Order: sequence, then structure tokens, then C-alpha cells
Amino acid sequence: MTDENKHTQKLFSEFTPATATDWEERARKDLRDTPLEQLTWHTYEGIDIKPYYTRQDLDQLPATRQKPGNYPFTRGTRTAANTWLNIQEIKVEGNGKPAIDKAADALTRGADGIHFILPQPELFDIVYLLSKIDLNKHTVSYTLPNKLDHFPNRLYGKLGANNVSPQKLCGFIKYEPMTAKGELTRDENKAIVELLELTKDSPEFYGITINGTNFSSIGATTVQEIAYTLSAAVAYIHRLTNAGQTVEDVLRNMQFHMAAGTNYFFEIAKLRALRLLWATIVEAYSADKALAGKLRIHSSTSGWYQTTLDPYVNMLRVTTEAMSAVMAGTDSLTVSPFDSTFKASDEFSERIARNVSIILREEAYLDKAIDPAAGSYYLESLTDQLATKAWELFKEVESKGGFEAAYESGFILGSITEVSRQKFRDIAKGSMILVGTNKYPNPKEKIDFDPEELIQSEAFDTTRAAYPTEVMRMATELHLRKRQRRPKAIVAIIGNGEQRQVNATFAKEFFSCAGFETEMQNYSSVEEASDKLQHTAAEILVVSSSEANYVKEFGPRIRNHHAKPTLILADDPQHMKAEMIANGYDEFIFEDCDMGTILEIVHKKLHGDK
Repeated sequence: MTDENKHTQKLFSEFTPATATDWEERARKDLRDTPLEQLTWHTYEGIDIKPYYTRQDLDQLPATRQKPGNYPFTRGTRTAANTWLNIQEIKVEGNGKPAIDKAADALTRGADGIHFILPQPELFDIVYLLSKIDLNKHTVSYTLPNKLDHFPNRLYGKLGANNVSPQKLCGFIKYEPMTAKGELTRDENKAIVELLELTKDSPEFYGITINGTNFSSIGATTVQEIAYTLSAAVAYIHRLTNAGQTVEDVLRNMQFHMAAGTNYFFEIAKLRALRLLWATIVEAYSADKALAGKLRIHSSTSGWYQTTLDPYVNMLRVTTEAMSAVMAGTDSLTVSPFDSTFKASDEFSERIARNVSIILREEAYLDKAIDPAAGSYYLESLTDQLATKAWELFKEVESKGGFEAAYESGFILGSITEVSRQKFRDIAKGSMILVGTNKYPNPKEKIDFDPEELIQSEAFDTTRAAYPTEVMRMATELHLRKRQRRPKAIVAIIGNGEQRQVNATFAKEFFSCAGFETEMQNYSSVEEASDKLQHTAAEILVVSSSEANYVKEFGPRIRNHHAKPTLILADDPQHMKAEMIANGYDEFIFEDCDMGTILEIVHKKLHGDK
């Protein structure tokens, strides 16, 4: 065989290529004629995910596939290796000397850079920082949550005296009030202009950071994250260019801070779609197309999915989140410590978080492949769908006057709230899973912090997905500490029938996740159940029966229970709801029910014991 034939011969040429129709026929046969449409996943983004994708799905896409490094940079700008920076986030108190010492140590133990969170930037000891960390060698970034307070000027003012070149600074300053509150004051606008002016001659030190995590942290969809981040970026471009800055300087000095969530494939496609649409925006400004490739993306693992209960599961969450960001080609990555929701992280949790990036690079070799998602029928199609949906939403925001006007009118927060409420409902009913929180809880978990103190703490993030479930669990924990026993929920199954078991299992799992001691008991009749449960010490009694008359009779029989338990029917009474309430039932639990009402009743019962 000649060398030419070796290179042109196709593998597995003896097999006949399978068409989409072939796959569909095979799938129908394996599914025993179950309609494939039933396997379609309807997402919060309004995108329908098919059960399988084929080459034909790529044929329908625009001809935008290109090599890495080529416009419109969907596949990123790298051509040699998929490198990213492992950035450790450190919160600063006072003058920051302990934080700076921690940072210097982290840089010797695998961190590529440091991201300081500065609540009081005026107190931060820049001279001490310069004495401990070489800012021309290491990437160091700063978040200034409330105000600049001359921090950038102080930083640049100290560089020359300490032999640090401003041109060789690496990192970014994150001062971005617009996505947090929707508008800039005159002073904030002036500060942003001055920040750009100060940093534009430091090519690797970014002065304008658009904070997309402000959307993801309150439950936004992937489409909303992309669209609103781009819209905020355009609002900054308008403000800065109106203040006399050139569009080239603005584009060259802008980065996005995006969160990586648990929806693995969507997170990979998100950054690809973001770069694709950013190139469209750059082109709309008639700027050099190469400037689209200057966009820097910093990723951090999502705070919205972090949980307080069974926190070690967070280690697994952030690993998949980090992996999706890396595969999408992020420029730098921060992994949150697993215990960050309920206490200040310690050396152990920080080391574990830091090592996630190290393992992905040193042991999983994810730095060796550029855009490994390229060519996947599903991911290429998903990238296109996300870009299309996000661009439609972006244009809708622009039609409302741009980001600031849409935010002020309530459109942006309103649209995110609508989605987040649906997500909370899905979490409550168990169709959206948070492992260890609303599914597969750890019954032996010991909470080693004060639940009441944590709930009342300003640092406790109440916008997270797990928060409603956690609050109920905290109430259960407080009951345990006061009464020296867990509150109890008994699920009484009366009669026969498959649906009764389904309803009972759903109720049992719900109360187990709430921290209750749960027990399922089977009875053949209402009389047997009511007689044996008359003196049972339980705060909650759930009745699951396939016989409607049993259900009607049970309530009146149990009314004289000495402990007055909350009585819940494990079924949807539909038009019989009023009658059931009249027969002694307090609430109803079933899939797709309003779990908020049940949570309220449970809290009332537990607090009533105090």
C-alpha cells in the first residue's frame, strides 16, 4: 500500500453508513414503538433537545465552523494548547496582610494567580503586596464590590517605586455596578472611564469586567446569561465611547466573568456561543475583526448550585463545572471551596478547590486538546441554538432602549425571576435534582454549625437553588437540638394499589430531605390505621390510599390524636379539596403540587413546638 493510500483510505469502509432514518427505526424498535417525541427534553431556555443527533443536524447549520484561532472565534483563539490559569479567590479583611501571605503560599502550591475580594480597598496594603508577590510574574486580580476609592491609582502609583512595569501587569479589576443594579451614577461612570484610561496601556491587565455571574447567581437561563451579559457590555461600550474613549481601546480592555453551572453540555456550548455573538457585536461597530479575539473570559464555579447540606457533594459539582469551562476554552478559572456556603473556607477546602484545576490539567490532560467539543453533532447544534436564542433576546433588550432601560423597567430581573421561580418549584417537587439536598440526603449527616445563626447571617446566600429546602432542614435541626430528637413523619399506606406506593414514596423522600425521621407503615383498613396511630408520636401524618372512602374517613377518626399532628393527604384531591379539608386534612402532597405551602405548614408546626 502506498503512502498516499494510507492517508486516503477510510476506516470501516466495509460498513454501510447509517442515516438518520436508520437510527430512528432502530431506536423505535429498541423502545418497543415508544414515540421518540416522549424522549425530547424541554429546557428552561425554550430549546427542545432531541434524544439523538446526526450529521444531518450539522448540515442545517450556517457555515461557521472554522479552525481554532480563526474568526468568529467560536473555537477560541488558541492554536497550540488549551491553557488556562488556575485562579484562587481570597477574601480580604482589613489591611490584607494575612490574605497576601495566604496568596503567596498558594502561588507556590499550584495556583497560577490570585483574585482578591476587597470590601475595603482603601485599607489594602499595596506596598506589602508588592514585597510578597511579583506582579510582573504572577496574575493578580481585584474585585472592588462597592467603590474604587482611588485603589487603581494607588496601585499604579506604587508600581514604579517597586520596579514593577505597568505594561507587564497581568490580571483584572472587577468593578462593575451596572449588572448589579442596572445603571451607573455620574461618579460611577466617571470612575469607569478613569479605570479604562489607567489600564489601557497594560495589555494583559483588564480594566473593564462584565459580570455575567450576577445573572446566573439568581437562577437565569443560559440564554439569559449570554444575552444580558452582551447587552451590559454594549451599554459600557456606549458609555465609554461617548466619554471620548475609542471603541478599539474599549474592546481591547474588556473581559467577561461567567459562572459555570451543572448543566454540563450547555455550559460548554455557552462560552462558544458567547464568543460567536461577541464577534457579531464587534463587527457591528466596524472594528477590526481581530479585536473579537481579544475578549478574555474568566470563569468561576456557580454559586447558585452550591449547597449547605451534604457539602462534600459540592466537590463533585465544582469538578464537572470546572471541566465544562475548561473544555469550552475559558482563559482562567476559579473553583469555589466546597464549604463556602456556611463558613469561611480553610486550608483543606481551599487546597481541594485549587487541586481541581491541577488534576484537570496534570492528570486529565485537558490542556492538550483545543475545543474538544468541536464536531459533536449535539454540541455544535446546541451552540447554534443557544446563539440564536440569545441573539433574539439581545435584540429584544436593545429594542427596549438597551440594558439600562430594560433593567430599569423590570424586564431583565422580571424575566429571570420567572425562570428562577419555576426552577424552585421543580426543585421542591423533585423534578430538578440537587443531590444530598432534595434527593438522596445523608441521614447520618451532622450539622456542626449553628443553623439559626447561619440563617440570620447576611453572608448566607438566600438566592441559591437549595435555599428553600435548606431552611426547612435547618428548622428540623433546631427542633432536634431543643427536643433532643428529630421530628417524625409517618406515611400511612392504606389499602392496595400501585399509585398509593408511588405517592407514599414521594412523600417519604420529601420529609426525609427535610430532616424528619420518616417511616412507612402499611394498613389494610382505615380502622386499623386510625386505631394504631392514635397514640403515635409524630408531628406529620401522611395518608396514602387508593380508596377514596378510606381517605375521607381517616381524617375524622384521627382528629382526637393527642399530639394533633399535621395531617397530609398523599394525593391530588382535585375537586374534592374542600371536602378533604373539612374532613381534617391540612394539606396535600403529590408530584407537581405547591411545595411552598407544605413547607410553610411544616415550619409552623415545628416553630409551634418552641
